[in-house]
Amino acid sequence: MIEWLVRYDSNRDNKGAQESGFTLIELLVVIAIIAILAALLLPALSAAKNKAKQVTCLNNQKQMALGMIMYVGDNADNFPGAASNQEGFHLEDWIYWRPAGYSDPITPGVITLALEKSPITSELSTGATTNLFRCPMDLSDVDRITLHPPPFTYYCSYSFNGFDPGMSLEWDTSGKNPVNFKLTSVRSPSNKIMLAEEGAMLNNPLDNPLPGNSKGVIADGRWAPSYSPVLGTGDLLTKRHNGNAVVAFADGHGQAVPWGLCTNQSNIDPSY
Repeated sequence: MIEWLVRYDSNRDNKGAQESGFTLIELLVVIAIIAILAALLLPALSAAKNKAKQVTCLNNQKQMALGMIMYVGDNADNFPGAASNQEGFHLEDWIYWRPAGYSDPITPGVITLALEKSPITSELSTGATTNLFRCPMDLSDVDRITLHPPPFTYYCSYSFNGFDPGMSLEWDTSGKNPVNFKLTSVRSPSNKIMLAEEGAMLNNPLDNPLPGNSKGVIADGRWAPSYSPVLGTGDLLTKRHNGNAVVAFADGHGQAVPWGLCTNQSNIDPSY
């Protein structure tokens, strides 16, 4: 009898243990709390992720600015070429962005070289592993390809100041005679944008300051800004970094700046 009672009490305890657990209301409360915490944390995580991408972009600009300064030091204080679509490929270009082994019709007989052979990467010795030329927040090539089909599609995020008369080396109408510009000729170099970050998406207001304006889509290695009161007549900076663009100035420092800086002559004209 005693043994039966012990077994009965044991079974009853096990049954009670099996029946214990979360009720439906308790489960719903836990799920609601988790959802609230996720809603609070996700924006902060997204902001932190975007900030990390901006830091990577800034590091790219600083590295390229260092390569540019080194190039100038090795070339009698002269800047490299702007790598313009309209001027064709030249060995003096700061970046080799066209397909390797291609003969540009503007400069026939001159065979293009690979991106990793660019003067800037050569100065920095980064070689084929380089990812300096692309911002991690530059995510789309659709409009680039549509407006400038291959082999004239520029897949990089940054361009070199080619304000006319530019900071960069320019070529005369024959495409044979270079017109140099020296670093020592830049007035107030700490204020002059040397390397710009242009937008890449035509109708994305988070990337292009003037959606629908093709000047907001990067086309080649030359940045041709304008301080005309009519916005959009010159190449623009992007606004992908929370309204800012990452740029490098002629003194070598990099900074995230409001995109509207590109419409101010004191920031874009190296002789002003």
